[in-house]
Amino acid sequence: MTSRVSLIVCAAAAAAVFTACTTSGTSPYPDRVRLPSLEDAYVLPTESCGHFFIVEATVNGRGPFSFLLDSGAGRTMVDPDALRAAGVGRRIDSLAIGDFTAYDIGYGRLDTRELGAALGRPIDGILGHPVFAGALLTWDFPAGRIVITPGELPPEGEGVIATRENVRPFVRSRVGGTARWILIDTGSSRGLTLRDPDRLPLASPLEATGARARVDGVHVVTSGRLEGTARVGLVRIREPVVANSVSVDLLGQEVLRFFRITFDQRGDRIRFERPDTAVDVPVESPAVRSSGFALRPDTAWADVIRVFRDDSPIREGDRILAVDGQEWRDRTCPARSTGGVVDPAPDTIEVRLLRDGREMLVRAPRYVVHAR
Repeated sequence: MTSRVSLIVCAAAAAAVFTACTTSGTSPYPDRVRLPSLEDAYVLPTESCGHFFIVEATVNGRGPFSFLLDSGAGRTMVDPDALRAAGVGRRIDSLAIGDFTAYDIGYGRLDTRELGAALGRPIDGILGHPVFAGALLTWDFPAGRIVITPGELPPEGEGVIATRENVRPFVRSRVGGTARWILIDTGSSRGLTLRDPDRLPLASPLEATGARARVDGVHVVTSGRLEGTARVGLVRIREPVVANSVSVDLLGQEVLRFFRITFDQRGDRIRFERPDTAVDVPVESPAVRSSGFALRPDTAWADVIRVFRDDSPIREGDRILAVDGQEWRDRTCPARSTGGVVDPAPDTIEVRLLRDGREMLVRAPRYVVHAR
């Protein structure tokens, strides 16, 4: 194991404080963390936003501030307004979530307005995966909770595999006959996302189906259905729908929601568990429902940045103000889905929009593509 994990235990006090061996001004790892207990598991106080987890944290004793948890984030990112309000300098002195506290954390700056608009609630930042490197962190998607536990994963334990030595958790995978490392990304709402889906055997062709909001902006999404079964770590997905990636290969919530996933950053290990069945039972990949256009969300409206279908009544440059009678500004987090895989059905939505300075109502169809 490399020195990248600064939370190798150099000393442990009865108060469950783990002290780092080394740290630097730019390191995303905290200098030390305080756990509620040296023996017992602790359920982190979180709020669900769909399958995203959000925490209320105090920063330098001030707040609370809302942070999105994300195993795909290699460092903590904070909105400049929150940094000013918390009086943050070169590093974050302390960040507390319930009875868990991390000290002396490196961070980056991020305007979170667009991400908050996409989520349906404002956030002040993204909490980087390394913040929890001093303990086991379990994302229990079926139970809708996150648990912190002292200790480490056994190297030969059931459901345990190695991750690549990296700030973020990549696992060995095989997709479309190609070997690759894929990021286990709890901060992605999609399923399998790859950099080169056009080079793989496709059961249905790639086509534009929507947009995704990322820390670096809004990107148009193209997707298709792959032939065969993909394997990501111990997870198997039958004929997965795959979207294009603008950064790394990753697996997100659409598949991860069936699993309980434990990260051991100090040991470079990860454990997959599935409460409803065996881990290696393939997950089905649902069809995709698309509105036929891509949006750039804001807090009070969403701008149409691209239209994919000639028969759509929506036009590029339209500003969407309400959908099915709900004002865009009043949107909230979606409910967390708990059932099995269900293919969506085509339908229509009523859209109130602003076009060339004039408000109008249109009925827009939603299409289903990549059917199983």
